[in-house]
Amino acid sequence: MLLLLSTAATKTDGSLFFKIILFIYFIPSMIALIRIPLIKFRFITVLLINLFFGWSVYGWWIAFYKAVSSSKE
Repeated sequence: MLLLLSTAATKTDGSLFFKIILFIYFIPSMIALIRIPLIKFRFITVLLINLFFGWSVYGWWIAFYKAVSSSKE
């Protein structure tokens, strides 16, 4: 992800802004992938919530909460 951001630094067509927004949008999914590597069902759940409901602020916060909550829930 950082490689994509660094290679687009010379472009002025707005693609850097789009990549930054996309990065922020999928932060809960990246946290879930890093934090819970053994529980793939939890990652898939966070990814689907983030993908379909992340456009609303409420859906993004639900995905973020599920990503950082303890794995015993």
